[in-house]
Amino acid sequence: MTTYLVHVGYSLMLCALLARDILWLRGILIFAQGSLAHYAYINHLISISFWNWIFVIINFIWVIRILKERHAVELPVELVPIYEKHFAALTPSEFLRFWSWAEKKTANDITLVTKGSRPVALYFLLSGTASVSQDGKEIARIQTGAFAAEMSLLTGGPTTADVIARGEIIYMAWPMEHLTRVHERNPVLWTKIQSVIGLDLVKKIGQASGHTS
Repeated sequence: MTTYLVHVGYSLMLCALLARDILWLRGILIFAQGSLAHYAYINHLISISFWNWIFVIINFIWVIRILKERHAVELPVELVPIYEKHFAALTPSEFLRFWSWAEKKTANDITLVTKGSRPVALYFLLSGTASVSQDGKEIARIQTGAFAAEMSLLTGGPTTADVIARGEIIYMAWPMEHLTRVHERNPVLWTKIQSVIGLDLVKKIGQASGHTS
């Protein structure tokens, strides 16, 4: 008579595996494993019941943590447009953490990236323009709100062009060494950072296509 609890539990687990949002996944798992734990307890399968209740508690703690991260963070007013336009793939708390890793700098006519090198940082232009050149010939321009040295970060290889600021620029610089550690230790956050950079690349390709057509 209690076997329906098993079917409910495993059906919910299937739904959890199909969930794309981590909050929904863990929330559904709470009910799924709760059903299995209840079934095991009724049938005197104490060890199985015990471990499923442990899983329920762990997922419940994670749900609370995720909710706090998503709703307890208020972005500074000056960062809201930047977040919404360029970093929406991250949660507000992830964005603030990512942003805090960078150093804000101002420079004039500086070479940010040298062709064939491995950049020491990932750059994001807050204001100004930078020229992308190969063998002394300009092939593109990086505008405010775009990354530089992102391809080297994604591929791990050397850069294929020079990136030189034209006049004064204000930019954020994330040390490559720190981002490499994030890649190794926090794959979920790294995937989201890749999404942010990927969107930037898509925009650049679209601008380049429009420029050449």
